[in-house]
Amino acid sequence: MRKTTIITWALVPVIVILGYLLYAGIKKNIDTAENIKKTEAKVIERLKEIREVQKWFLLSNGRYCGSWDSLTNFIKNGTIYIVEKKETIIQRPANQSHLGDSVRVTYDTLGRENVQKYLFPADKYPSFNPDNISRVPTCDIEDFEKPASCKDCQFLLYAGKLKKGNVLVDVLEVIDPCPVDIARKESNANRKRKFLRFGSREEVTTTGNWED
Repeated sequence: MRKTTIITWALVPVIVILGYLLYAGIKKNIDTAENIKKTEAKVIERLKEIREVQKWFLLSNGRYCGSWDSLTNFIKNGTIYIVEKKETIIQRPANQSHLGDSVRVTYDTLGRENVQKYLFPADKYPSFNPDNISRVPTCDIEDFEKPASCKDCQFLLYAGKLKKGNVLVDVLEVIDPCPVDIARKESNANRKRKFLRFGSREEVTTTGNWED
């Protein structure tokens, strides 16, 4: 047997092993990325729920809620007034047609409903639990290693006032301090790569950084 043939056959197991390791490494990266995507989808869904509740809290109380206990109580026991908006077009007289038509807006209160029943009806949210509104879904993963920023498995909640010119406006920020994606850092310059969040302490916005 020629020497080159012997070397070729000797290299076959090495090539097979290297090929398997390469495949396994690629598959692991794909699986990790898929798991991150699924988990972050749950976190984003929870953030959207919080944002919706805070929107109605603001409408009901004139401010955002800065306490998880108070927000949970609002979901359980608060009420929302159901209002119907009507617009009526009033045509200008013929001799004033150059001014255009005007619109009269009226609001009719149709009734009121419990916050949880209105925002999270059982048929659409069968597993919704208001006591978990502050909990980060990431922490429900059994083998999740909590980073140092993750305390009590709760979202970080800030509600306050921001001065814009001579006016104080309400601002809200909610942050997930328990990222499953270790590449997410608060030090990242790109807001999309910071911890998942919505709102801001420094801007009048409730946009999520997954939406930017």
